[in-house]
Amino acid sequence: MSSIAVAVLLAVITSKSPAGFTDAGTLIADCSSSRQLVSGYVIGWLDKWNRDDFLARRGIAQSIPNVRAMTNWGYFGESVGVDICIPPQIDPAKITGMFCDFLTHNPTLKDAPAEDVMNTFTRGNFLCDKK
Repeated sequence: MSSIAVAVLLAVITSKSPAGFTDAGTLIADCSSSRQLVSGYVIGWLDKWNRDDFLARRGIAQSIPNVRAMTNWGYFGESVGVDICIPPQIDPAKITGMFCDFLTHNPTLKDAPAEDVMNTFTRGNFLCDKK
């Protein structure tokens, strides 16, 4: 194959890549066609949330008594969102099913960014007990 044909083929392939982030409409469609993609999204989102939460807590603890640094870490922690606690019996397949059910029952969220929908979903299902 000539180098021009390869370049044209690569240009066509790369031009089809998504330009933005996932929205809930894409996840709703994937719930009925490819749950593996939704599972990957959900697990990735939860892993990132978990890491960000860990970094915020560690950052605050390590910056004592530097008030400015503690404040900066506090702002970062606030941006991470709510505290979520997923029970050990909830495996990736179950949480993906719960998320797809949530999307199915809330079709008006289809144009919302997927990250915002995940925040709403986790807030409604996995808030930690404040005992």
